[in-house]
Amino acid sequence: MKKLFTLTAMFVMALTATAQVVDGRNFGIDGFAACAGEKGTNHYLAGGTTGGAGGEVVKAETFTQLQAYLQSSKPYIVLVDKDISTGIPAYVDDLSTGKLCDDQSGKTGVKTTYGERITIAPNKTLIGIANERGEAPLFSRITFVMQCSSNVIIRNCRFTMNGVPILKSGENKIVAWRDGTQVEVGDPDCIGIQADKVSAKTDWGAHIWIDHCEFFNGNANNKDRYDGLVDCKNNVQWITISYNYFHDHDKACLFGKGDSDIYEGCRTISFHHNYLKNIEGSRLPLQRGGYLHYMNNYQYGCEDGWDVRTGATGYVDADYFENTKSPIRSDRGGGLNINTASGYDVVYKGCDNLMSGYTNIDGAKISKNLSITKSSWLPTQTVSSYMVNSHDKTADVPAICEKYSGAGKIVVWNEAVPAVDINKLNQALATQLNASCYDEKGNKITHITTTINSVTTNSANNRIAKYVKDGRIIIEKDGKQYTTTGVQIR
Repeated sequence: MKKLFTLTAMFVMALTATAQVVDGRNFGIDGFAACAGEKGTNHYLAGGTTGGAGGEVVKAETFTQLQAYLQSSKPYIVLVDKDISTGIPAYVDDLSTGKLCDDQSGKTGVKTTYGERITIAPNKTLIGIANERGEAPLFSRITFVMQCSSNVIIRNCRFTMNGVPILKSGENKIVAWRDGTQVEVGDPDCIGIQADKVSAKTDWGAHIWIDHCEFFNGNANNKDRYDGLVDCKNNVQWITISYNYFHDHDKACLFGKGDSDIYEGCRTISFHHNYLKNIEGSRLPLQRGGYLHYMNNYQYGCEDGWDVRTGATGYVDADYFENTKSPIRSDRGGGLNINTASGYDVVYKGCDNLMSGYTNIDGAKISKNLSITKSSWLPTQTVSSYMVNSHDKTADVPAICEKYSGAGKIVVWNEAVPAVDINKLNQALATQLNASCYDEKGNKITHITTTINSVTTNSANNRIAKYVKDGRIIIEKDGKQYTTTGVQIR
C-alpha cells in the first residue's frame, strides 16, 4: 500500500487498523459496521466505523494502562502484546464455582485473580499483537463494556472469564478489589454492548467492529457460572462481528435481553465467518428484535444454535452446521430469509432438529422438522451500499473458518509498536469519561507519580538515585539531575 499511495502517517495507521489483504483475501472492515447509517439519526457516522483513527497510537502493558486508555474521552489506538489480568490475587473454593473464601490469606482455596470492568469510551481501537508463537494476548476475568458507546474496534484479542470470583451470598457477578473492599462490578460477560445508562428508551450506541478474536470460558459447574461471550442489548446499531472463534462455553451470545427489548431498526448486526465450537448450551445467538445477517458461519458440536425469536429478522447465507442439536430455528416469533442459490444454501451434517425441507448430507436421522417463519429481508434493503468482502460457498466454510477465524490467525498490525509512555498515560488518566481507574493494588488513581527504581551508594558515600520521571530515566548525583542520554555518572 505504501508503494502505491502517498499517505500521511495517521492515514496509514487508520488503514492498518481497518484493512489488509492476507493470502489474497480481504479482511478489511465490512458489513454493517462499515456503513455510515442514516443521516439525521444519532447512529449516523460519516465513513462508518473508524475506531481510534486520528488519535495517538499507544501501548498498554498493565490493566491500569489498558483501563486508562480505553476509558479516556480522547481517541486512541491501543496496542497490547502481553496477557493482562488485574494481577490482584484472590482465593476461591474452586475455579468451577468461583465463590470467594472467607480467608483470603492463601491458606485455603484455589488461587485466581480478582475481576474488573473496563467501560470503553467512544473512538477507540484495541489491537492485540501476537507473540513469536502466534499467540494473541489474553484478557482474563475482565469484562469490556460498551455502554452508550460509539465507534469502537476490537481485533486480534482473546477473552475469558475462567476462574472469575463471585460472592458466596450473591448472584454470579464479577467481584473486583477496589480500595480495600470486595465490590461487585457486573455480569461476567467477556464483551457487553448496551445502551441503558439513563433509559433504554432514549439511549443508543453504534458502529462497533469485533474481528478475529477468541472467546471461551469452560470449567463451569453450571450454565449460569458465566454469562455471555458477546452480548448486545438495547438500541445499538451498525455492528459487525467477524472471523471470531467462540468455544467451550454455555450461553454464547444474547442479542436482545427480553421481548420488550425491541426498537425500530435496532441491532443491525453482521455476523460472518465465525467459528462456534463446543457451545454446550445455547445462544448462537439468541436474537430478539433487530436484523441479523448470518453468513458463512460454522457451528460444530453445539447444542441449541441461532434462535430467531420475537420481532427478530435474519438472513441465512451459506452457513454450515455440523454435529449440532438445533442449529437454527424461527418458530418462536422471528422471521428468516434463506439464500437458496446453488452452492450457498444451508448445509447440515450430523445434526438434529432441522428446518423443514432439509436433511443431513451424511444421511443422519433427525428427531423433528422445525417450521420456518419466512421473511423477505436482505441487508441491502437496510442500506443499499451494504457489502461483505468474501462471500464463500457453503461447502468451503468449515475449512475457511478453521484457518482464519480467531485470534493470531492473521497479522492485524504491521506498523511499529511504541514504548509505554508515562506522559501519555497521565493524559489518559486525566480524561476518564465514565469510570475510575485502579492500580495493581486495587486503589483508585488519577495520576502516575514518579517511582524510584533503585538507589545505590558509591565509595565516597555520594548517593546516586535512578528513577522514572515523565517517561524518562533520570539519574540524580549530588543533588543534580541527569538524563541517561550521553551522560556518564562516576
